[in-house]
Amino acid sequence: MARPGDIERGQEAFAAGKWGEAYARLSAADRAGGLGADGLERLAAAAYLVGRDAEALAVWTRLHHACIAHGEAPRAARAGFWLGLLLLLAGEQARASGWLARIQRLLGGRAGDCVEGGYAEALVGLRALFAGDVATAGAALERACACADRFGDADLMAIALVGRGEALVQAQDPGPGMVLLDEAMAGVSAGAVSPILAGILYCAVLGTCERALDLRRAREWTLELNEWCARQPDLVPFRGQCLVHRAEVLQLQGEWPHALEQAREAGRCLAERAEPAAGRAFYRCGELHRLRGEIEEAERMYELASRHGCDPQPGAALLRLAQGDARAAAVALRGVADFTPGRAAADPARAKLLAPLVEIHLAAGDLDAARVAADALADCARL
Repeated sequence: MARPGDIERGQEAFAAGKWGEAYARLSAADRAGGLGADGLERLAAAAYLVGRDAEALAVWTRLHHACIAHGEAPRAARAGFWLGLLLLLAGEQARASGWLARIQRLLGGRAGDCVEGGYAEALVGLRALFAGDVATAGAALERACACADRFGDADLMAIALVGRGEALVQAQDPGPGMVLLDEAMAGVSAGAVSPILAGILYCAVLGTCERALDLRRAREWTLELNEWCARQPDLVPFRGQCLVHRAEVLQLQGEWPHALEQAREAGRCLAERAEPAAGRAFYRCGELHRLRGEIEEAERMYELASRHGCDPQPGAALLRLAQGDARAAAVALRGVADFTPGRAAADPARAKLLAPLVEIHLAAGDLDAARVAADALADCARL
């Protein structure tokens, strides 16, 4: 049974970012049957923020059906948006698509008359972005942005701007894309965006900055993410990603022992929650062990990274080189060895392989292949 004042105190804790207390009090009130739609929204968010993902999805599902029963289609669609978004980010494409279709059917011809129509467009755009369909993503996210502007919705504006920025980066137009990311993050860092979206967008923007090789922005937003997480000690979902980004920045600064400590903790947190980013954490551990000459540990971490869905290259190839086997190192990277002029410069992910590739070809005595990779690296540096 809920204690007197659980709902009010739960609301106060939620407003203060005390997610553990908010979850405990709102859960108690819910068990006693005292929560309305507003309370269920807060409970779902608090559950997610303390790492109870399955429970959060269950509460949003209950809220969705309750809103339908009361004829509140837009509010039901908003709950469906959270379900679709979090399932999409978890890699459950089919379930996410099902919730998107449900939202669109619920809104029907009213989609243009409410902000929830913009949230549906945002989901369309993000799903297309994940599938590599940049044109569809850009068009849908522009419509979402226009809807956010019309209704003055900060959450929708932030997610639409970040999505459009990512689409431009994918389309090899990083300059304007980064401007959109900066605009979105101005609202996030000012506290204008709800906590779940803030965490999602911090991680999305950092990933985009790293893929675009924009290390200055990556450092700045990593510091922001660190501070944001530090202000919320009960926060669970984004702490692991925060540690991965922090480890990457610390490695670039030459602080290898501290970076390794952060990467290990990230791997532990993320693997416990079965999050895809665990692979990146283990890869970072492998890189740091390799740089420190700890061959066996590096090998083990690269294997763990691969098991968690992260390509262990070019680190694993450089490990073979450190073991004195330049030929095996070259074979490990042969799938990306055929660089054509301008191609690597247009693909930051491939560009990251160029310096290791030059080093490996030189060690193997293949000067022609080394020259091709070096010329491609020079093309990338001139952009």
